[in-house]
This record gives sequence, structure tokens and C-alpha cells, in this order.
Amino acid sequence: MALTSVAVVIPTRNRIDSLQRCLNRLIPYVHTHPECTITVSDDGNAEQTREKLAGDLGIVNVVQGPRLGPAANRNCGAAHSTGDLLIFLDDDCIPEGNLIAAYQQAAAANPDAGVFEGRISSLGSVSGFADMVVENETGGYLWSCNIAIRRSLFEKIDGFDERFPFAAVEDVDLHLRSKKETSVPFLPEARVWHDVESRQGWRIVKHHTLSLLLFLHIHGPQAAKRKGSYFARMAVRTFLFRGLSYLRAGTVKNPQQLFYQCFVNLQLALILSLWRFHVPLAKRFYPACCPGCERIHASLATHPPSEPRPRASA
Repeated sequence: MALTSVAVVIPTRNRIDSLQRCLNRLIPYVHTHPECTITVSDDGNAEQTREKLAGDLGIVNVVQGPRLGPAANRNCGAAHSTGDLLIFLDDDCIPEGNLIAAYQQAAAANPDAGVFEGRISSLGSVSGFADMVVENETGGYLWSCNIAIRRSLFEKIDGFDERFPFAAVEDVDLHLRSKKETSVPFLPEARVWHDVESRQGWRIVKHHTLSLLLFLHIHGPQAAKRKGSYFARMAVRTFLFRGLSYLRAGTVKNPQQLFYQCFVNLQLALILSLWRFHVPLAKRFYPACCPGCERIHASLATHPPSEPRPRASA
């Protein structure tokens, strides 16, 4: 039986060392499987990346990204690739050598499934409140750093929603829309490793929160599956349990990040409780600090769920 043709799509921006580490785990398999291709969509300087990957050109296709964020960058990579199965990885992942084969075998064994969720294992240890463990050992998340989706379904649901300009919640949105069309098998054998990430500052928290509010604006507040009181309780639990556990472990770097996380949960509790005012409250609590914020505020104000969502050109 012929193997499913595969297009591995990797968005990147100014992280050539991480990108090369990721590609080094994929290229040996692609070298011996002509039905597989790799496309890198670079939101930074694609020409510079081509020069760095000169020895791998012919195996790795590098295209210029639209510079509108990860969602648009993934769509751009998909548009410039061929293959019936799209595998999306992040440039800072370390894939197992059998990852592509695992997805190919799953696609052949599950012809009715349109999306497959890979395993994500964490590398490193937490040293402070700004550190985030990126881990999916049991499924149920469909995080975009390791998923596969049939091109036919990807095109049917119009890919990633480009109204999400940050690396936040755009994969939750894709997951919700995908589940309406297909089952989503979890493949523990399709594994990547992901370093613990350090995300510091109020700006990071603000971008994630604006993305969440956009998601709820598009799909309705019921998509949170939580009422405002849940986020109020989360603020207390985060401060008491996470704060105390980190204190006992001696991992107390960046304590201001704990305050930000608690504070934003209290703000979300208020916004969900007063949902009819979520657009002006979002603008007041999270004023724009960059073009991405401005795009979200514009979407909140002018693109209600009943209207078609805009797409950037590839």
C-alpha cells in the first residue's frame, strides 16, 4: 500500500539554531521517502534562512511568511506545500525520528479521521513563575507544535484563523472547529520534545488574554465552559497553591509573573460576568501596545461571529 504523501510545515522567525535542530531530526527520513516534503515559512528574513540552510535546499523549501503571526505563517507554509497530510511542528521542537512514519501509519489505519494529535514531552525544569511547561502526554489539547491534519479538511475549515496574531489560542480555535468535523485520535508514538519556555512580562499575559477574549467573542462565552466565578477561584488557587509550592521548591524567580497571572484571572472573572461589555472592557484593561493588539481590538469591534473571517494572502 502506498504511503500517504506528507507535507511537514514549520513556521519560524529568527530562530535558526532551533530550526536546524528540528530539521536535523526530520531530514534523514525525508531523504529516503520522496512522498514527504518540508516547507519552512519564515516570518523574519526568508532569504537569510535559505542561506543558512543552503546544504539542505532541495529537501527544505523556505518561503517568505506574511509577517502577521504564527496562524497566518502556518497557512502560508501549507499553501506553498504539497502533500495530502499536513504535519505542523514548531521550530523549537525536537521530533523523534519516527514521527512522520507514525503519522503516515495512523492516516492509513484511520481513513475516517481528519486530524491527529501528537505527543509533547517536556525538557528541562521549572526555575520560576515565568517558566511554562509545554507538555501533552495524554491528548485532548491539539497544540499546534505537533499535529497532523488532512489537507482536504484543513481547506474545508479554512485553516488557522488569521485573526489570532499571537502564539496563543489559535490552536484551541482550530481544535474546536476540527472536532465538529472529525474524531481526533491521539498518537503517543508521534512524539516531540519541547524545552521549558520562559515567558516574562505583562505584555505576554496581555497578548494571551486578548487572544482568549477573541476566541470567546467568535465562539461565544460558553466556549470557555466556565463562568466568571471559575476565574476568580483560579486567581486564589494560583496564588495560594502555585505560589506556595514554588516557594517550597525554591523556584521563586520572576515573582511578578505570579501577580500578573492572578490579576488577569480576576479581570477575566469580571469580563465574563459582564460579557455584554466585553469589547470596551478589553480595550480598557488591555490597550494596544503593538499591531497585533490593534488587530484583535479591531476584530472584537467589527467582526462578530456571524461575519466571515478575513484571510491574508499567501
